[in-house]
Amino acid sequence: MPSRTRILLVDDNPQDRRLVLREIRRGRPDAVVVEVFDRQGLDLTLSSQRFDLVITDYHLQWSDGLHVVKKVKRLDAHCPVIMFTGTGNEEVAVQAMKEGLDDYIIKNVRHLVRLRGAIEAALEHAAERRRAANLAKRLEGLLASLNVGAFRCTSEGQVVDFNAPLANMLSSSPSERVHPALEARLSSLAAQLTSDAPSSGDVNERELVFQSDNGEPRILRISLMRIDDEGSACIEGLVQDVTLQRRLEQERRQADVAAAQIAMLSPRESEVLLRVAAGEPNKVIARRLDIAEKTVEKHRANLMRKTSARSVADLVRLVMAAQHGEER
Repeated sequence: MPSRTRILLVDDNPQDRRLVLREIRRGRPDAVVVEVFDRQGLDLTLSSQRFDLVITDYHLQWSDGLHVVKKVKRLDAHCPVIMFTGTGNEEVAVQAMKEGLDDYIIKNVRHLVRLRGAIEAALEHAAERRRAANLAKRLEGLLASLNVGAFRCTSEGQVVDFNAPLANMLSSSPSERVHPALEARLSSLAAQLTSDAPSSGDVNERELVFQSDNGEPRILRISLMRIDDEGSACIEGLVQDVTLQRRLEQERRQADVAAAQIAMLSPRESEVLLRVAAGEPNKVIARRLDIAEKTVEKHRANLMRKTSARSVADLVRLVMAAQHGEER
């Protein structure tokens, strides 16, 4: 069963409160309406109860509607507020809108009929804002659990917001500016994206390498999207640290190359290779394989040539790479 709509009505004129209450009942007969007509009642009510909507007059004997709007929004930014007044003006309306007012209605019989529609629209918009906020919160949690960084920057590449996972990747605090080296690269990418993809919604992916605060090179895969936010273009992006992934891919490639090089060796050359890589001198290898020391030298020369190795260290790395690939 859906919960009943809770509405706070702030007006020190009892006759006007009755008019507003009548309009509320016509649209939402089951609504719970709490009437407040003085400062003490407002403070006590807002400190102890939560509401789905607030309707307030502008001119109050003990305050004004702007104070009410600020107080409500400070407690619940998503709670819609409608100002229904006969004493305000355009300047008041503009100031109230800046404070988060959802609608402004002149208090007279001709405009009274607008109140019901304004109530429904304000409640619907508030529900949309709450859904969007909840979705953003869940998305933020998902990105954090997946260790995916997120950021927003201007079309010029100036980073204006980024999340904790990205800060961790950069070894910096979320309260500080993003890593200068990365911001410089983002600026370049943002400029390129703006010229390459003038329409919103296109996703561009890039990988870049930069030095983190501890001096280690990091490889980041960045997905950029150009969006229009209230008429101004900006860039939103997701960042994944693929350093380990790229390192493993490189190790796999090296293992494949090493295995292919060893496969070109004869069985005896392979035996000699393993013993050379283990640090055994030619004399020991000859004795263990029951062959002449000169034969060992010949096998060493052949396997060095076939593998393009220049030193014993190269042979050791070759064997280690091949063995690492077999372990996978």
